[in-house]
Amino acid sequence: MNASEPRLVDDATYLAIQRFLFRETALLDRRDYGGWLALMTEDIRYRVNALVARDAGAPAVEYAIIDEDLVGLKSRIDQLSNPRLTRAENPPSMTRRVVSNIEAYHGTVASEFSATSYLLAYRSRPSAPEGGFYVAERQDLLRKSASDWRLARRSVRLDHIMLVDGALSTLL
Repeated sequence: MNASEPRLVDDATYLAIQRFLFRETALLDRRDYGGWLALMTEDIRYRVNALVARDAGAPAVEYAIIDEDLVGLKSRIDQLSNPRLTRAENPPSMTRRVVSNIEAYHGTVASEFSATSYLLAYRSRPSAPEGGFYVAERQDLLRKSASDWRLARRSVRLDHIMLVDGALSTLL
């Protein structure tokens, strides 16, 4: 292995990262947005990218549909949580997220770790009882302190050309 290749974490660290990602996902499924925000660092960067295909002969182009810092995430959550501020989540969607294929590596700083995972998110709404899926790959940067883990960066790459319901009102 050369020095530029990422170094896999040991089993104990992998298990801690896996537990963190599962806990974080469960908070979103329960709509415990306060608990979820408590897992973010002050300098969080949260991006969701989608693909757009314009011509059969050209490759799909990736573009950011969400690019938020902590203030933006708090504002997004305030909107999702308040029925008077959102039509998309009134009544709230039923969601279930499944995280799998987790790979975890040491970061460039001793207290940082990168994790790649796949996400399958099911969303059902009263207006669309058949539901829909979001499928994505996530790239996370996690920071470990003496007492806890925090999410510092998340980049989500949706495997979609078109979004469920034409918009994204679900945190991934």
